[in-house]
Amino acid sequence: MMPAPANVEETRREAGLRSTQPARERFAHAWRLTTRYYVSEDWKAAWLLLILYAALSFGTVYTFILLNQWQRAFFDSIEQRQSSLFVTLIFTFLMISGFQVAVIVVNNLVSWTLSMRWRNWLTDWYMDRWFAHDRFYEIERLRMIDNPDQRIAEDIKNFTLVTQGNSLVGIAIGIISSLISAVSFGYILLQASSALVIPIAGYQVSLPGGDLIWVSIGYVLFGSVVITWIGRPYIRRRMREQHYEADFRSNLIHVRRNGEQIAFSRTQDMERRGLRVSFANIRRNWYRLMWANIGLSAGSSIYERVMTVIPLFLTVPRFFAGLISFGQVMAARDAFTQFSSSLSYFVQVYPGLAVQIANINRLKALDDSIDNERPRGIAFLPGEADEGIAIHVKDLELRRPNGEPLLALAEWKVRDGERWVIEGPSGAGKTTLLRAIAGLWPDGAGSVAMTGNGIAMLVPQRLYLPLGSLKNAICFPDHAEDHDDETIAALLEQVRLGTHADDMHQVRMWQDELSPGEQQRVALARILLQRPTLLVLDEATSALDADNAAHFYEAVRAAMPDATIVSVVHNEKLAAYHTHRVQLHDGHATTSMIEAAV
Repeated sequence: MMPAPANVEETRREAGLRSTQPARERFAHAWRLTTRYYVSEDWKAAWLLLILYAALSFGTVYTFILLNQWQRAFFDSIEQRQSSLFVTLIFTFLMISGFQVAVIVVNNLVSWTLSMRWRNWLTDWYMDRWFAHDRFYEIERLRMIDNPDQRIAEDIKNFTLVTQGNSLVGIAIGIISSLISAVSFGYILLQASSALVIPIAGYQVSLPGGDLIWVSIGYVLFGSVVITWIGRPYIRRRMREQHYEADFRSNLIHVRRNGEQIAFSRTQDMERRGLRVSFANIRRNWYRLMWANIGLSAGSSIYERVMTVIPLFLTVPRFFAGLISFGQVMAARDAFTQFSSSLSYFVQVYPGLAVQIANINRLKALDDSIDNERPRGIAFLPGEADEGIAIHVKDLELRRPNGEPLLALAEWKVRDGERWVIEGPSGAGKTTLLRAIAGLWPDGAGSVAMTGNGIAMLVPQRLYLPLGSLKNAICFPDHAEDHDDETIAALLEQVRLGTHADDMHQVRMWQDELSPGEQQRVALARILLQRPTLLVLDEATSALDADNAAHFYEAVRAAMPDATIVSVVHNEKLAAYHTHRVQLHDGHATTSMIEAAV
């Protein structure tokens, strides 16, 4: 049975075309993502840094309490004109401030260290899964999600930023700190509060606590509801911002990588229009985000400023009546602000929480795409071919990802030392057949068994040149230091790239500097260096002229006369360098021998 097409629902959810998954699933994923590091092999350092960070966060609350107590004593001494206490209180203030600065400095050191260690571990974990079983290739082939690279680089970075209001760990510790702060400053408020009596049905009901505490609780509840309602569009807009910014950067990189072709074809205007369309998405979302942010910022600012005035309306009349001191008024004002801020922690961290929700949603989409391994329709059996058989294809049916039939091949045996050419019109499935041989195409049915003896190498039409020196590109996948310069210089001469021998150690963008034909000659040098026993070529000479294409196959045959070769070519003259032929036509394949093989 054909496997179902890949699930791309997460991409539609990100685009707002589908409803989000249940909150329970999102929360469960966020919990797993947060706790995974703390049970990893780095758990000792993780918990040590986390405990230190929590202790320092609680120490910050303690400094606020000390400052509140100092503030009351300071203003009382001013009111009572106690000049003898002035110098002592100033010295006390300096001591408290020094302690506060020390706590902040050490807190930053611990949080930054924890953030980097967490990000390092989580990045490695994601990259291991991304590369495992060629998931990075499958995600791109099926376009499951956009910009997985940006999610690994940016979203993980933001997710692991351990500061209060900017990560789930920071928010959790902030909640605990806020509760401790609320209890501490609530006790201070009781000293300046009056009993709150509410008339109900002719009875005077006295509420426990004081008026300052109950007014603060009511104000926080009202403000939290309003801020949450105002900030609802903010999360979606931030999520779309990350999506559009990543697309724009990807398009810019595309232009940079294909600059020469764009310049030759004079398509600058077309590329510019495409970039403008991509940036237009950023601009439209930016204005929507701007209005959402303005509403959220305005609501938060009004909320915070009104918070500092309310306690004055409640305490100043008592000061005028001589019931409390001026120091108590200032201490109550500060305590009310701290108490309300502690209770309204959610309001304060809402913007940061919105960013984290967007990060978690994008990382969940990445997790879903990595974990969504489609059942293989084509069984790939490396090392299970019979003795003397390099490749054994049986009952093969190649299909496109949408299930559309592409090619059928009943049986195909490639024996050791045979050289096969695959021919057929464009779109017949030649490259897809090679992908199936390499185990990179699961869509279809049948089996592909490969030999477990020797070394196999697949050379695509567009060669991959890693960043670094030309020698590094030729030696790939070996390290450059594994081969001496004389060997590489001789290979460059052999493949007719001797003019680059003096530059083999130059670090350049060789992918852009070398022409397609030169890159295919680099591929030949790589083949001659590695000497594979099974060589699969996908139009590896398409950019070469007739003489250099013939030289390519002659050099391979001379250096590796016993190698098994499977190649896709369009030039009939090159078929003479092979012993057998696979002809693709009308969705079927036929095999035959080549009588006039060289």
